Amino acid sequence: MRFGLMQSKVGLTALLRKYRFTVNNKTKEPLKMNVKSFILTAEGDIWLDAHEI
Repeated sequence: MRFGLMQSKVGLTALLRKYRFTVNNKTKEPLKMNVKSFILTAEGDIWLDAHEI
């Protein structure tokens, strides 16, 4: 469990160091939250573009 969490953090750090993420035009703004969901989620999809630094 702890090793998997550490691997996830290292992978996320590697992505954030190498890429810059921006919101794509397909994402509906402003975001509306789904009030019926137990976990906070947005209605519709969130599209991201990854640009190499």
